[in-house]
Amino acid sequence: MWKEGLAGLLKLKTTSFPFSKRDMNIKTEQAKKVITRAKPKIVIFGASLIVFPQPVKELAQTAKENGATVGYDGSHVLGLIAAQRFQDPLREGAEALFGSTHKTFFGPQGGIILANKEPGETLKQKIYPAYVDNAHWNRIAALTLALAEAKKYGKAYATQVIHNSKTLAKALDDHGFPVICKHLNSTSSHQTILDYGNYEKGRKIAKKLQKANIITDCVIRIGTDEITRRGMKQAEMTKVAELLKRTVIDEENPENIKKEIDKLNRQFQKIQYCYEE
Repeated sequence: MWKEGLAGLLKLKTTSFPFSKRDMNIKTEQAKKVITRAKPKIVIFGASLIVFPQPVKELAQTAKENGATVGYDGSHVLGLIAAQRFQDPLREGAEALFGSTHKTFFGPQGGIILANKEPGETLKQKIYPAYVDNAHWNRIAALTLALAEAKKYGKAYATQVIHNSKTLAKALDDHGFPVICKHLNSTSSHQTILDYGNYEKGRKIAKKLQKANIITDCVIRIGTDEITRRGMKQAEMTKVAELLKRTVIDEENPENIKKEIDKLNRQFQKIQYCYEE
């Protein structure tokens, strides 16, 4: 956990899970030893770079035996969790699930907390009114609609998000991009991650892509949730991979790529997986 984040602001002492970069996941047996030795008050699962489900079920019991409360930060994968297409943290042993409502979960910007009854009541008492007081009714109304749409269309949406992500990862690998975790089929989430070894090299690639109107971060991390919501499927992922290749590997004029991206986007202007009216 980053010391410069919320934990640092709250002056909390933190210990990180042992992590395998090769597998992009927690080292389960080593993590059990760390939990037993450190005896933390809180154990939190979750990541910004998250391509596979995490071993909540395998570690939650150890955490509880050592006096810890277990939480899961589902900010990036909340929509996949809601659709039962990733993992089920609350049934796997987490006592609270929290995260963003505007990533794979296609709602308004903000956050949400879900919890089992007893920890949920405790959280409610601690949060209100000390940290959250005002009701933002416009956001609540938007979130209500997003929840209704997720209930009706969420499984189809999340399934396509993951299909698109896997197709994109395979196509990028075929083009010679450094896709992570090829031995594990690269991804089981909405993210495909390219490993260029360091932040500076990744930043150069991201800037090159930005000139062509392809937006990534400096990791390089590519998400399929937004383009899936616009109706793109596997065939378009193959096209997207080709556009990335022409920009990064072939070093084609980014202005040419921009025109093709604009043409592709104009074919997908109608939001999918939602109520028509």
